Amino acid sequence: MNVLIVYGGKSCEHDISVITACLARGYFVNHNVIGCYLDRDNNAFFVSEITPQQHTGKKFTSRITFVLGQRCIEIRNKIGKKRIHIDCAVNCCHGVNGEDGAVAGLLQLCGIPDAESGVLCCGSAMDKYLTKLTLRSLGINVVDGVLLTDDNLDKVLQLGFPLIVKPSTLGSSIGIGVAHDVEQLEHCISVARQFDNRVLVEKAIENFTEINCSAMTVKGQIVTSATNFPLSANEILTFADKYLNGSKGMADGKKHVTDVYDAEIKRITEKIYREMGFSGVIRVDFIASADKLYVNEINTVPGSLAYGMWKEVFSPAQFGDNLLQEGLATYNGRQKLTYRFRSDVLTRCAGSKVKG
Repeated sequence: MNVLIVYGGKSCEHDISVITACLARGYFVNHNVIGCYLDRDNNAFFVSEITPQQHTGKKFTSRITFVLGQRCIEIRNKIGKKRIHIDCAVNCCHGVNGEDGAVAGLLQLCGIPDAESGVLCCGSAMDKYLTKLTLRSLGINVVDGVLLTDDNLDKVLQLGFPLIVKPSTLGSSIGIGVAHDVEQLEHCISVARQFDNRVLVEKAIENFTEINCSAMTVKGQIVTSATNFPLSANEILTFADKYLNGSKGMADGKKHVTDVYDAEIKRITEKIYREMGFSGVIRVDFIASADKLYVNEINTVPGSLAYGMWKEVFSPAQFGDNLLQEGLATYNGRQKLTYRFRSDVLTRCAGSKVKG
């Protein structure tokens, strides 16, 4: 099977995406992997071997063009060009221009099956404020928050300090800050606005535990992973905690959680996956205080595709094969839908002057 891994992209999370792609390549050892590296300007290049070293200064020369409607890509270099049929694609792009539904939309227009969620649910999950609105409509607890505008600072201050300030459409904890007074709030807003035009301000939950749970479909059924517990010495889980501190930044999953919370986390994760129409693998991040459980955010392209949360259940190859099988099943289901509707509207309008 020809498997296209799309990664990189014009995003603050570009480097993390490269790491995810390097790890994901090992999930598809039973297949012919084709790397599609999107550089920091979204130029697409063919990469035969996906390794971190290749992306530290090397210039790629073979360009990739996506062919709309043809379920293939075209690779061009100095020698010539050739088209390659793609059986299924895997999106490893984190953040904007990838995780927000952009890659899913590109693959959909090309007719390429993909092992991720669709455009609409990717977009709604990418924006943290839209996620809050959706989860509230499903009766799921979220932390109180306000989408900052030019004239609602009073509403923000009514939340009460301390406050969490974050870009609404970024991940990897980039641009997030904690404010304990107005001066710190102004600084955090200034930082967040460097990364996003939409800034979300939330009431900070104190004395909390962060808990993660993953979900995907296996043989058409939604299943959830064991829970995972990130650790941080900071008030918030930072970029360094996630990616630069090695194993010190993440717990091994054995931290005690009550049976009530554990069951509730898995129930909510499954409900989110089902009700919001996700496919592929996702990770849901929770915050648990002494008396309440909140959903913090939803990751439609989690780091390393969340395999670490499934390694006790699947080997890397089994994990990858399942993603491909479910991606193809979703694609085949969409192909059964009707996309043509016969009407005489164009015939009727052909003989008349249509006003724009």
